[in-house]
Amino acid sequence: MSQSPATTPTVIYAPGVTSPFRGRRFVGAVTATLLLAGCGSGSSSGSAALLGGSGQHPTFEPTHADLAEVRALLARRARSVLHHDEQAFLATVDDRDSSLVADQRTTYQNLTRLPLASLAYTTDMSSLLVPAEVKGTDPVLRPVVVEQVEIRGTMTAPVSNSVDQTFVRRDGHWLLGAESDPSQGPDGDAAGERPWYGVPIVARSDGPLTVMVDKSRAAMLGALTSEIGDDIDVDATLLGVPARHDILVDATSNGASTSFSTLSKEQAGAVTFGLAHTNAAGDRYLRPAGVAIKLNPHDVSRLVGSRFLLRHELTHFLLHAYLSSSPRWLSEGIANWVEYYPDDYPALRLSSDLYDRVTHADRELPTVGVFNYDPDVHYQIAQAAVTWLIAHGGMAKLLDLMRAYREGYQDANVDALTPRLLRQVYGDTERQVVDGAFGLIATYQH
Repeated sequence: MSQSPATTPTVIYAPGVTSPFRGRRFVGAVTATLLLAGCGSGSSSGSAALLGGSGQHPTFEPTHADLAEVRALLARRARSVLHHDEQAFLATVDDRDSSLVADQRTTYQNLTRLPLASLAYTTDMSSLLVPAEVKGTDPVLRPVVVEQVEIRGTMTAPVSNSVDQTFVRRDGHWLLGAESDPSQGPDGDAAGERPWYGVPIVARSDGPLTVMVDKSRAAMLGALTSEIGDDIDVDATLLGVPARHDILVDATSNGASTSFSTLSKEQAGAVTFGLAHTNAAGDRYLRPAGVAIKLNPHDVSRLVGSRFLLRHELTHFLLHAYLSSSPRWLSEGIANWVEYYPDDYPALRLSSDLYDRVTHADRELPTVGVFNYDPDVHYQIAQAAVTWLIAHGGMAKLLDLMRAYREGYQDANVDALTPRLLRQVYGDTERQVVDGAFGLIATYQH
């Protein structure tokens, strides 16, 4: 799913903390702001002035009629899904490749399980790309293709994803000849995270909330959907904001699902990100399409029974309009505050080692540039700072602080605004906030 062009995802995770109310926390959360990813970055990407065939395919330059037929083919594929016509959809696929046919059948079935408001494939034929390997010596071409999918109620516009598709001309007719998996970048961000592409899935909608899991985990779908809906309502009450349920929750093993974090020894539990609608070529962001949460599919059963981590991630969703321009200590501190509510500091426990590391940490609010270098420690400082601010002004004033960051936003260095905005909103210095946070940390059991 395309993400917005604001900043790259940042990998974080929550530290291990125990309390009288629940056991040790083993898996954390990742928050990603919007990163546009629809530029045909599959493994066979690359531009070519003429469509040179791959391998044994001769050099081929398509005519206007060829390009028009490919566009018509893509339109037929979209109509087939919307009208639930599997035969017509598979008729657009090269049947010489049985594995491709099987994969495309799965994609069709996954899409038809979703409450689609619209589906279209837009193209840019002005810059053709290097095609993938296709059997035989027939002409092949690979234009820029962008899949535009809108889920009814969940999205406000179609989410745009570049798809890596190569077409082949068989007996005078163009067919889909190859489609590659979405690539995954070195930092764990997917270049085309499409939960309906890959293994079979099932989906359920509860009003504007849409939840997807692997078909093999279908038994968990009902409980997960119910838990998320309930947790949104709880979070909204704690935060003093309207409850919203228009979110896509992807708990499938498709896309970037198994290695969210390259910095921690533990896999992340969830990632929240915005969905983007782009132009036909996928290279220009037009407007937001909604918000999604990706849950680690290997942890779905534990997440269903651990509402606290879900509440952490849903805080990012409900405050998405604010937190994309807030510093990391504030966005993660408020999510941890919600996750742990109603715990108080004398009831919390840290291991002796972690307690020593936190109490000997630099006496400052962790900036975005250092947060991930020791997230165990920085989560504690962030949560304590937010707890102190809420105690000295309530949730309404904390939301005022987030609004101030949004209004004062100039670039990614939002930490530079912190001293001025704390004085403006609270009348306190950053040193007072830090001292208050470390005062709370000192009350931990250890």
